[in-house]
Amino acid sequence: MTKARDSGLRIVELPVSALTPNPWNPNRVPPDLYAKLRAYIEREGFVEPLVVRPKDDRFEILGGFHRSKIAGELGYETVPCVVVDLDDRRAKILSVNLNELKGQSLPALMAELIHDLSRDLSLEDLASQLPWDAAQLADFQELLKIPDGLLEQLEEDAARMERERPRVVSFVLSPEQEQIVEEAVAKALDDVVATSRGAALTKMASTYLGRDS
Repeated sequence: MTKARDSGLRIVELPVSALTPNPWNPNRVPPDLYAKLRAYIEREGFVEPLVVRPKDDRFEILGGFHRSKIAGELGYETVPCVVVDLDDRRAKILSVNLNELKGQSLPALMAELIHDLSRDLSLEDLASQLPWDAAQLADFQELLKIPDGLLEQLEEDAARMERERPRVVSFVLSPEQEQIVEEAVAKALDDVVATSRGAALTKMASTYLGRDS
């Protein structure tokens, strides 16, 4: 078994006034979800600590910026934090992973869970405590009426579409390299049957590999 790298992890209560956001955070929460998150913290408190690192006599937030902002709005003096000692590169990677390495709920299983909760709570009550509004929760329940096997087929179709959807490919080129590529693409568009720059690049790559595109 590979031993995990020691990050100096510890959990402490830190003053909200000592926390500062990181400058690279790409995560954004729309106003409606922000309001729900605030209501959730008002109701349940902080059940998940923030992730921070020491930075210039303060603590830089790597995970949980919006919750820290809400804590300040609600008058919290301190919040629980996981403190890690990381350099800039590892801190940025951790910040991305905290936001992106999350699974997705299967619609059929979520529909069953919503249906189970609705035995004790109305959809309006659930909407006040979950990320969806009452109409969206009703849509979840409608999934229970779909014939057996159809949801699985829809999920397979969605996965296939994700695999086959067009991708945007970027390259880092010097000005000289860019000029060469642009001239080659322009020539390919004139010489081969290609309806787009992407098709021209594919044709060029296929010719280089000795394949038919």
